[in-house]
Amino acid sequence: MLVDVASLIGLALGTLLSEDLTSIGAGLLVREGQIAPMAGVVACSAGVYLGDLGLWLAGRLLGRRILALPWLAGRLDAAGFEAMSARLDARLGPMVLASRFLPGSRLPMFVAAGIWGRRPLAFAAWSLVAVLLWTPPLVLLTARFGPSYTTPLVGELGYLFHWAASATVLFGALRVAHFVFARQRQPRSGAT
Repeated sequence: MLVDVASLIGLALGTLLSEDLTSIGAGLLVREGQIAPMAGVVACSAGVYLGDLGLWLAGRLLGRRILALPWLAGRLDAAGFEAMSARLDARLGPMVLASRFLPGSRLPMFVAAGIWGRRPLAFAAWSLVAVLLWTPPLVLLTARFGPSYTTPLVGELGYLFHWAASATVLFGALRVAHFVFARQRQPRSGAT
């Protein structure tokens, strides 16, 4: 089986648009004998990992600049951000691993890790572990079982899980917003 390098690059780039659908697509290509299993796994894993690092980098480069805008900086609690940064660093591994398995949570988690995290190498290592726990099994199980495996992931059960996960992420985002803006609502000491 001759593997077209452009196809593998296409798979890696496709993960930047939809990691899971591209990984499922790679698994189906493996199932049909169009690409080798290892090629599909490596292409998808590399694309997902580079995407994760890109989200972290976006948070590091853009997030801090946005938070420093005068309109926003005056409304945010610096002590709250410092506390959030310490919590993120203390729980980095479990948070990165959990976000890999909870749909809709990777983008906010990885951007937040870029903004507030102080351990970029630890983030990169945990992200690699999470990618290797998720992407190869998704590609290989799809290759082995085909639609009987993927239908619950993208069918009715998948939609129910997606909505439940999205509600959980929304609740978490609201809690973070409450934490960050709580100081702004507190009365200032010395005010008459």
